[in-house]
Amino acid sequence: MPQDPDARFKTALQVVGILGLVGLLSMVFHKAFADISLLWQQHAGGDFWAALARYLFRNLAG
Repeated sequence: MPQDPDARFKTALQVVGILGLVGLLSMVFHKAFADISLLWQQHAGGDFWAALARYLFRNLAG
């Protein structure tokens, strides 16, 4: 079953796009995990949640 070269190109671009999106999301989740782990080490107990809230509000704009 021969396939149109244009359709193959589109499929290849979709695969590259999906792999790029997976890479981007994995970097974001890794950074979030590392930042939260660092906050967990610096602030013990109930102070952690307040520190996490301050961190999230401070970083909303990027």
